[in-house]
Amino acid sequence: MYIRSMLRPANLRSAGFGACLLCVLGPVSAFAQATQPQPRVWPPELSSPPKSDEAPPAAPAPSSSPAATSAPPQAAAESCLEELKASRVEAQPASAPDDSSNDCSIVAPVRISSIGLPGGAKLDLPAHPLLDCSFAVVFTGFLRNLVAPLGEAMLGASVVALDTGPGYYCRSVDRVPGAKVSPHGKGIAIDVSAVLLADRRRIAVGHEANPQEALFMQTIRRAGCGWFTTILGPGDPDHSEHFHFDILRHGASDNYRICE
Repeated sequence: MYIRSMLRPANLRSAGFGACLLCVLGPVSAFAQATQPQPRVWPPELSSPPKSDEAPPAAPAPSSSPAATSAPPQAAAESCLEELKASRVEAQPASAPDDSSNDCSIVAPVRISSIGLPGGAKLDLPAHPLLDCSFAVVFTGFLRNLVAPLGEAMLGASVVALDTGPGYYCRSVDRVPGAKVSPHGKGIAIDVSAVLLADRRRIAVGHEANPQEALFMQTIRRAGCGWFTTILGPGDPDHSEHFHFDILRHGASDNYRICE
């Protein structure tokens, strides 16, 4: 009832309500004026706005020199090689393979010969595989952080060397004519056939001498999926006596992994 009486015409004309209304409308009016678009003030040196038909200054054309286009990949390759050396990996830049083509090629070819381990030990790779540097970083990290510690923990002996394939090898997947190029043809894959220990044991893939060695190899194979996108081995007809590791991207999301 009180609210209705305040809204009657007689009360609207009352001085008290009029003053209150001005209190409310005053800030609103000031806010409206403050938010009105202000006229653009041109700098003193311009007597008038530029004509609309004047074209803006053209942006400088991008450089097309060979140095400008090749510098980023070269810098990335050099940075990758420095990363390997900082991890005490013996690696040397290598020339592109003779059979490189649009199908088979390596972005940053390197040859690796050994990997430094904690405590000053070393893990040798006698085959000196030729790999793309990005894959070499993954593979050597896998050996240093998984394979070497597991050898000590599970077998009581240091891993001193690995028998591997050559790394790069230009061929199709499973050597099927007309199939896609194998990850080996990009330098992002390697085959491991045996692990050599400091006590002179040689554990060959698929020919483990006892359950302890078999468990060691099985652990390497399964845990390796944290480093690689593809792991194949015994049970697959083409990999019955070696492990295959690669970082080829699978699936539409590039996150699919093949760990068998």
